Amino acid sequence: MAARIAYGEDREFRRVVSLEGALFEKSGTMSGGGSKPRGGKMGTSVKMSVSGDAIVAAKKEHSELEDQLKILRQMINDAAKRYQACEKTESHLELELAKSQKEVDSHATQHSYIEKQLDALKAAAEPKNDDLSRLKELEDIISAEDKEVNKLSRCSNKLKDRATELQNKIENAGGETLKNQKMKVSKIQSDIDKAGSEVNRLKVKIAAGEKMTKKLTKSIEELKKDKENLIDEKEKMEAAFKLIEQKAFEVQENYKKTQALIDKHKDVLNETKAEYNKLKKGLDELRAAEVDNDYKLQDIKKVLKDWEMKVKGFKKRLDDIEKDLGKQLDQMQSDAIDPEKLQEVLTDGSMSDVCDLKRAAEMVALLEAQLKDMNSNLDSISEYRQKALLYNERVEELNAATQERDDLKRHYDGLKKKRLDEFMTGFNIISLKLKEMYQMITLGGDAELELVDSLDPFSEGVVFSVRPPKKSWKNIANLSGGEKVGSL
Repeated sequence: MAARIAYGEDREFRRVVSLEGALFEKSGTMSGGGSKPRGGKMGTSVKMSVSGDAIVAAKKEHSELEDQLKILRQMINDAAKRYQACEKTESHLELELAKSQKEVDSHATQHSYIEKQLDALKAAAEPKNDDLSRLKELEDIISAEDKEVNKLSRCSNKLKDRATELQNKIENAGGETLKNQKMKVSKIQSDIDKAGSEVNRLKVKIAAGEKMTKKLTKSIEELKKDKENLIDEKEKMEAAFKLIEQKAFEVQENYKKTQALIDKHKDVLNETKAEYNKLKKGLDELRAAEVDNDYKLQDIKKVLKDWEMKVKGFKKRLDDIEKDLGKQLDQMQSDAIDPEKLQEVLTDGSMSDVCDLKRAAEMVALLEAQLKDMNSNLDSISEYRQKALLYNERVEELNAATQERDDLKRHYDGLKKKRLDEFMTGFNIISLKLKEMYQMITLGGDAELELVDSLDPFSEGVVFSVRPPKKSWKNIANLSGGEKVGSL
């Protein structure tokens, strides 16, 4: 009765106190007068649902995005492999170019050295002024000795004639005169012996001069042959140098082509990176949309949870109303309330509100059924976010490791080149000083310090070759003991 008065038909709330002590406020709330509080007509009805088609479409879109992500990762891996292959090709070509350049430099150095050696051999092949003057002196001595021999021969013939004449006179004469003549004959004979010994000595000198002349002639012929051999070797070296120069030009052309190919691949790589950045931007946008959908889904879950709480409250309220109705029926039976008044109360607006509670209960049951049919795994979204963060961390670590490796490689190549340059500078200085010192010690000899492998001087070592005065080039190991002492 108090509820009917408080919530009248004119829809105007009144402040009423029931017989049980319950207080109905104008706002619609009720307090006191019982073990359970009662609510008025406060509250709003919110109807919201998520269709199964939207969930299927979201799952399909999620799978498509995963496929696109896999394709993008595959494209990135392929581009990285192509870039690494281009880097390897570039480093190999740079190494080949460096080797070719070293070969060209080595052959150029060898060519200049052979030219210097050819000049030295030309100078050595030409007879020296001392030898020519000595040969001329010997020829003069031989001619003078020949004249002396002829003169002595004539004198000897005269003496022989004189001796014959004296012998005849001795045979014709005798006494003291014969004795004197014999003494003269013995003296003349001794003079003849001296002249003969002098003639023999001069003949020995003539033979020695002839031998020296033959030896010098033979040396001149050998030097001429060496000169011809060196000229042939020079021509061969010039032909080899031209061939090497042609190969160097070919290597340079190949290097230019390779550089153009590398530039072309760089453009492709830049295009791929731009496409990757574009796709990554789209993926980020999709991720942002996914996060928004996730937030919306959480809001829907929150609303659904609120509705569940409201349904529970409505069910509880319905149970309370049924209990109150049972109590009122019992009281009506006990108090013998008029049935017409009871029908009037039941047809009142407050009972129509109870019917609205039934519709709300049906809506709650429908929402619970839809929630059970969804079966969506919302944990996969958080798992995907964790995997994406882990992937980004791994990509950053890979980029950092690659950058560090490239820096170390550049540093190593720089140190290797610096070591080679410093070694070659010191080696050239030592070789030049050694050559000068050996020439100064031997007065006409020559020495050379050469690399076994000019492309990689640290692998095989060096060779020390010397040319003692008036001898050919030999390795230091093939020299005699005295020559080694003179060389060292």
